[in-house]
Amino acid sequence: MQTTEILVEVSAEMEHHLELLRQAYRLPTTTAVLELLISTQIDRSVYEMTGIKPGPKLAIDNTQGRT
Repeated sequence: MQTTEILVEVSAEMEHHLELLRQAYRLPTTTAVLELLISTQIDRSVYEMTGIKPGPKLAIDNTQGRT
């Protein structure tokens, strides 16, 4: 799957909330917080539409080059 990056501007207040969530979840960046929130919302929407709970997710680090 290929993804597209989009630049999103947020208010200082929203950035503060994202930073608090980043610290609480021990995530590396506020971008990771946004990705987690979006993923959670998608899972919730799918469950509401289908009644099927999402399964476990695989943790794959695709940020490193192939060796």
